[in-house]
Amino acid sequence: MDILAVACALVATALYCNTLQAGFVYDDRRAILTNPDLLASTPWYRLLENDFWGTPLTERGSHGSYRPLCVATFRLNHFLGGLEPWGYHLVNVALHAACTVLVVKVARKVLPGRSNLAHAITGFLFAVHPIHSEAVAGIVGRADLLACFLTLTSFLTYSAHCNRTRSPFPLLLALVSSTLATLAKETGISSLALCLLWELCRGEPTRKSNCGFTRGRSVGILSGGLALLALGRLRLAGSRPEFASADNPTARHPSRLTRGLTFLYLPAASARMLLCPSTLSFDWSMDAVPRITSPLDPRNLESVCLYAALIGAAFWAVKSLRRPRPRDSMASLLQQQTYPRSVSSRCPVCAGRRTGGCHTDGCRAANNNNNSPLGDCHCAKRPSSNGGVNGVNAGGRQTTATAVAVSLGFLVLPFLPASNLFFYVGFVIAERILYLPSVGACLVVGAAVSGCYRIARKNGSRTRGRAVLLGTAILIGVMSTKTLVRNTDWRDEESLYRSALHVNPPKAYGNLGSILSEQGRVAEAEEAFVQALRYRPNMADVHYNLGILQQGRKNYDEAILSYQRAIHFRPSLAQAYVNLGAALISVGRGTEAAAVLRAGASLDGSGLKDKRAHEAARVQALLQLGALYADQGRLQRALSAYREALRALPDHYPPQSVYNLLGETLSRLQQYAEAERWFQASLASQPDHVPAHITYGKLLARNSSRVLEAERWFLRARRLAPDDPSVHHHYGLFLTSQGRLVEAAEEQLRAAELSRSDYELSVAAASALRQADRRDEAEVWYRHAASLRPHEARSHTNLGAILHLNGKYKQAAAAYKEALRLQPGDATTITNLHKLAAILA
Repeated sequence: MDILAVACALVATALYCNTLQAGFVYDDRRAILTNPDLLASTPWYRLLENDFWGTPLTERGSHGSYRPLCVATFRLNHFLGGLEPWGYHLVNVALHAACTVLVVKVARKVLPGRSNLAHAITGFLFAVHPIHSEAVAGIVGRADLLACFLTLTSFLTYSAHCNRTRSPFPLLLALVSSTLATLAKETGISSLALCLLWELCRGEPTRKSNCGFTRGRSVGILSGGLALLALGRLRLAGSRPEFASADNPTARHPSRLTRGLTFLYLPAASARMLLCPSTLSFDWSMDAVPRITSPLDPRNLESVCLYAALIGAAFWAVKSLRRPRPRDSMASLLQQQTYPRSVSSRCPVCAGRRTGGCHTDGCRAANNNNNSPLGDCHCAKRPSSNGGVNGVNAGGRQTTATAVAVSLGFLVLPFLPASNLFFYVGFVIAERILYLPSVGACLVVGAAVSGCYRIARKNGSRTRGRAVLLGTAILIGVMSTKTLVRNTDWRDEESLYRSALHVNPPKAYGNLGSILSEQGRVAEAEEAFVQALRYRPNMADVHYNLGILQQGRKNYDEAILSYQRAIHFRPSLAQAYVNLGAALISVGRGTEAAAVLRAGASLDGSGLKDKRAHEAARVQALLQLGALYADQGRLQRALSAYREALRALPDHYPPQSVYNLLGETLSRLQQYAEAERWFQASLASQPDHVPAHITYGKLLARNSSRVLEAERWFLRARRLAPDDPSVHHHYGLFLTSQGRLVEAAEEQLRAAELSRSDYELSVAAASALRQADRRDEAEVWYRHAASLRPHEARSHTNLGAILHLNGKYKQAAAAYKEALRLQPGDATTITNLHKLAAILA
């Protein structure tokens, strides 16, 4: 058992235990809560046809991210635990711990020297690095965790193939792991490139083994596999996915100079986050990273330093690796040195080399890399041409060069697909894509610190060596603290968005407003939306969400303006048309509402990211249009709108509501037989659809021979929704029609109590109580209705009437006069007032 690897994994697990109590945040909603590929009703093969968010890859609006393996793990989580977040977080934490173990193993393979210090620093730094919080604490980061785990597995199994007589099984396992890594996330394609880099850096001479594999054959298989993965991925992706200009503003900038300088700077900004993760954010879009428009911008110095360091390190590594290895002069060394027959006969490697046999692991390797300059045989201390022992001095530099090259490979190769340097992607910087490149950064830091410590000890300064160790311990402690703090940001969405207010204010304020609105904190939500629009006035989603907030507060005029602005900035936002139509209806602008709803229903959804939501909004626009026509008494037009909605109905939209509305409209048109068929279709589609129970019961109640059947449907609705006030209200109306006034009064009273703010239900309860001769209770509810709408004449007329009946004549007269003040000349009120005057006279 590797004690160091286990210790690093335990530290990684302990740091992220607090994420197990977190919920779904940010992208988790779309990837899990609304992703149809997680449902058991969705065939498994759909995972191979859809992108990461459940959109078919063939659609223009697809994100283009093909990660079926990651989605399959989400689906397994959903099967085992439904939508309980802790199970998803548990898998992420376990994957991070497993990746930490593999990072330690890679460090033992790549970094030179016998000391465990470099390996320990690499492992602990990877376990505690704050840049990993997004990938581990955010559930959608599982794609990066899986890709990293499988990439490291591929690298380790291929290195085993190189060290174990080039056995075909590790090579096959490396190819399979690389394919799975690519199916987890696109960055996994770098796994085979890393294997190729390892093969080329090792510099093992070409020799055929008994296993039938040579170095050239292995390289050919790796190259072919890499080409096939790349071509397959490009074929699946098709055309490059479209993205909004706000996601990557620089990509749409007209100046080539600005684009070039900015995109050259972004890798430097990512490297700075790896080395000093002091500022982190869930999102870096919307100019969170300001564009570089001039060569004089000081940030260009960061770019120059990064590329100079990378090029210098790569040049040194290539130069060192091209030097002849001591094993290349083996023949001359053997001629200079004569070994006792007893030594060579005892060593199976030496004997195998004399007879041309297969290389074995019979002798101890010179270092953890199994990459000694004289092969893998250390039977005797052999003098080197430069006076060293076993060629260590000559081979040590090449071993170090291999470590540098492979570490830089882990740092650079996985980052290239997301760098924007070769093709544009839909983001500027993303912390979770740095999860795999951070392996290279940790290897570099581990090697550098270990080297400093060796130099300090070599110079005889124990104090300096202890200072190096103390500084490293402080660094790991600070990183751990930062990770714990960052994990609390990912605990819930409010904390996450508040943590980014100083980095990306428009995005953070906009998202924060949505969360506060869901929590009912209306004033705070409105302030957040206003702040977001101050930073970026063209945010259609924020205008739309602000409109919803204002509409809920019955500020219809302001809501209408917000919806209109949302449509102006994004004409394809279909849901804004639906809500704008509803707001216009609320203020009596029915003609405008009809035009807006018709426009929303006619929108083309091609090229949109969330086509499912767009299709659902189009259906809702048609249903809202039909309801408007029905309220206006234009039943044929309403029926046409509902039939159009039925034709536009997508597979994912529940059809029972459309069926029920068709049945209700047909019933009003007295086409009872066809209406009954649609009611039955609605109930067949969803047997517990309460509105269909009510409307079907109302239809059956028209036929005196089916009254008992009708009541059974009302009673079923009441059992299904005992706290739904509309169910009790409609059942009360049915009982009233049957002359069962006492029972009707109880049902209407229950409905009003369930929704005390509903004016119509309060009036209905008061009327039912009056008909049941419960006048005192009726007076209470008429007073309550008048308090809900004190400026409506009908409220005071009704209150005056019940006071009149209860013998409270002076109060009744006052109520009648208030009604006439609000609505002069009302015939009913005048008649009642005359009757009251006659009684008083």
